[in-house]
Amino acid sequence: MCPNGFTYGAALFDLDGTLVDSRAAIVASTEAAIGELGWKAVPREVIVAHIGYKLEAVFPERSFEERRLLLDAIGRHYTALCEAGTTLFPGILELVTELSGRGVPMGIVTSKRRGHTEQILAALGVRGHFGVVIGCDDVARMKPDPEGILEAARTLGVAPEHCLYIGDTRVDVQTARAAGARVAGVAWGTDGLPALREHGLDHEIPLPRDIGELFFSD
Repeated sequence: MCPNGFTYGAALFDLDGTLVDSRAAIVASTEAAIGELGWKAVPREVIVAHIGYKLEAVFPERSFEERRLLLDAIGRHYTALCEAGTTLFPGILELVTELSGRGVPMGIVTSKRRGHTEQILAALGVRGHFGVVIGCDDVARMKPDPEGILEAARTLGVAPEHCLYIGDTRVDVQTARAAGARVAGVAWGTDGLPALREHGLDHEIPLPRDIGELFFSD
């Protein structure tokens, strides 16, 4: 039991594939950016399978400079598309409302840029539930480096070992482990529970409501 009476002192979430279904916006903005640069099209299923991973996983043959150009182009298109192309997963609104209402400190640690993250959370009406948002441009080293989780924990005033990080990819599991936090894997995201299980989960989450049950003893 943590000092605040909860099983865990804070709930830290990944964003894409965990709280929000952003596949439509990510695919559309990536396809638009690839077309803008005149690159060969990439199958949509490949883009979806690599959400939350670095661009070199999809474009290993491209240079760092080329990938930076692509990332900038994706960002421009994503600003216009992200609100209409992103939704909360079923049950997430109820989950974050309950956790927030019962006083659980919450934060987001994502590989998405802070501006886009804030834009999406505001459009979905859930920004006020989170005490801290850490985007990729808030840290010197992206996931799986633990910097983002450690900074979120510090901001919330909770020791990393008392935090539960909830995510949908093996990178999320690796990030939590590196930070000394506990980790829960969700069934509905990019990698799926069978793949996440191989990397060592503390908790498996079939449905969003199962997250809330981890925090309360009553």
